[in-house]
Amino acid sequence: MNKLINGPFAVLMTPFVKDKIDEEAFVAQIKMANDSGISGFVTNGSTAEYIQLSLEEQMRVSEITAKQKAKDKKLIVSACTGNIADTIKLCRHAKSIGADAVLVCPPYYFKYPINEREAYYKQVADLSPVPVILYSVPFFTQEIELDLVFRLFEHENIIGIKDSSANMKRLEHMVEYTYGQDISIMTGTDDILLPALVGGCAGSLTAFAAIYPNEVSQLYKAVKEGDLAKAKEIQFSFMPKLRKADSETFPRGYKRLMAEVSGYEFNDKEVTK
Repeated sequence: MNKLINGPFAVLMTPFVKDKIDEEAFVAQIKMANDSGISGFVTNGSTAEYIQLSLEEQMRVSEITAKQKAKDKKLIVSACTGNIADTIKLCRHAKSIGADAVLVCPPYYFKYPINEREAYYKQVADLSPVPVILYSVPFFTQEIELDLVFRLFEHENIIGIKDSSANMKRLEHMVEYTYGQDISIMTGTDDILLPALVGGCAGSLTAFAAIYPNEVSQLYKAVKEGDLAKAKEIQFSFMPKLRKADSETFPRGYKRLMAEVSGYEFNDKEVTK
């Protein structure tokens, strides 16, 4: 596979000590995954609670990740903001630390019509010094319509999409549309990891690749080897944990799972005097 982005990527979480990033715990999750078969890391995604971080804090955790990740791991930096100036600032910073791509969600808060969202993405792709991955996360922003996704794939600096809709019908349309092209269709949902891979997705950008990097890597290996019984066994082992994580306010349940496996507290950010 010659796609730039493929395989399992670990979406890192942000632990806090009161109102500060707990850098020791943050690094611990990177080291935990460095020896696994994951493809790389994602910083400042939704599970990282980037909206709780200033731009400077987002840049800091990306710098830490770039320094601490194993040399064979790629780095995707989330550049999700409510305005294009900050998004481009994060894209340029991603270039400065050697990131492989940026992940960009649609502009949010205001309900932008489709033509304005298309113009936004094209301007970001024009100005970003690193390749852009679309981020469709309809739980938090407007969904990127399929027709718009297909048009944006024509831009030479847009190399794929992370789709967190958990909609296999939508994913399969994107896989079919881009078949034979260097466009990466990636799921953002651990619940459908196995069907997404069997359906032709190039990989995933998910929290469980950070929490359970070895198990996720084993699932990928089983799919590659055609051992779907083994892959199903691993997928089924994830489901009760996912229900447990999703029973709490996102992403608190995922942070609790990370705390269990890492031995570090992955606390929420507190307001201090």
